[in-house]
Amino acid sequence: MTKTGEERAAVLAWIEERSRPVASVDPAAPLDDLRPLLSMVGDASVVGYGAGTRGAHELFDLQTRIARLLVEEGGFRAVAFEVDRGFGLRLDEYVRTGEGDLRALLKAAPPFTATEEVFGLLTWMRAFNRDHRERPVRLVGLAPHALDVALHDEIVDHLRTVAPSRAREVADLYAGLRPGPDEGPWAYVGRVRSGADRGAWARRARAAHALVAELTTDSRMVWNAALIVQFHEFHDHDPSPNDPHHMACLERCFAENLTWWQGHLGEKVLWWTSSSHSSNGPGRAMSFPPAPPRTLPNAGGFLRERLGSGYVSIGLTFREGELASYTEAGDHRVPEAAPELFESYLGPGDFLLDLRGSRPPAVAAWLARTARFRAIGPVYDPANDAAHHMTGGAPADWFDVLLHLHHVTPARRLP
Repeated sequence: MTKTGEERAAVLAWIEERSRPVASVDPAAPLDDLRPLLSMVGDASVVGYGAGTRGAHELFDLQTRIARLLVEEGGFRAVAFEVDRGFGLRLDEYVRTGEGDLRALLKAAPPFTATEEVFGLLTWMRAFNRDHRERPVRLVGLAPHALDVALHDEIVDHLRTVAPSRAREVADLYAGLRPGPDEGPWAYVGRVRSGADRGAWARRARAAHALVAELTTDSRMVWNAALIVQFHEFHDHDPSPNDPHHMACLERCFAENLTWWQGHLGEKVLWWTSSSHSSNGPGRAMSFPPAPPRTLPNAGGFLRERLGSGYVSIGLTFREGELASYTEAGDHRVPEAAPELFESYLGPGDFLLDLRGSRPPAVAAWLARTARFRAIGPVYDPANDAAHHMTGGAPADWFDVLLHLHHVTPARRLP
């Protein structure tokens, strides 16, 4: 047997010994098979979890099962999504009170959120809250893409009460920065994007934030001012995902907003995302052909730096199947993982695996070596499958826990 063959045999034997089978991905199934995850998460205050795709039905449903476990039995009371603050507040109102048309709300969300699986998660959150009114599970938005119309006015109105002689200074800084009374949030984004002086607007937003922090001890108002800064910094450069400044700002905002919400709520937070964001990847490199590879620190790396063991990263992987592309091109057919991909080592079956603790030397070396994990977006070429990947780090650094499924099918888009 070759050295590579010996390593693979050692890895497969270790996985067979250490892993726990995942019995079902049905969101309503009993949670016994996932219960070992509670001790793996331990006392973490923030858990990030996701896969290298947002197009798999079974992985989304597995995320819902994990949410059920951590909320029902692990004491988590917030689920974070990559939607902006205003949209997050509308979804939060639904899960807390039942107000609103959930299907209509989700149809305005990004395609990978406008799915039957996310609808099922939020429906379950609403049902949970009907029985736990004294301590409901919240939904929070992390993305800096858009601003509510009321945010600037809330800050100025607050300052008129606590610092009436200085409120005008902040109002003047925000003049022209807030959406107009009849201007929707996305129309405002377009106006900011097309403005020749958007850099000056970002500087004014930063000056206003500094002044708000000086004038009030209300952490929510200070954070509202920080969200305005995030919005203008995020839109003060090329909107292309290939622009490193764009993506670096996005990752930083995710981490900042997660840590703020966790501290503000005083509750454990579960972040529903993709592994490209949630892995502990300070040197993470993404390859999404035909775009050139890019290397940037990610939110999971920022969270591990800030929270240490208080942040747990859970990776979801799969071996083969079909994925929703959310485009007119139709679903992706994804072949068996190629040998150069990490998933090729994981063998058959569906299982839960803690990557920490004692390991045989061959396994420790495998987990410490720079790896390639699948990362599949809307544009995908199955003939060049291994080129679509995340690399730049070792599995033992990126993830504390893995959940692996052998076969997946496309996520179900809302009709």
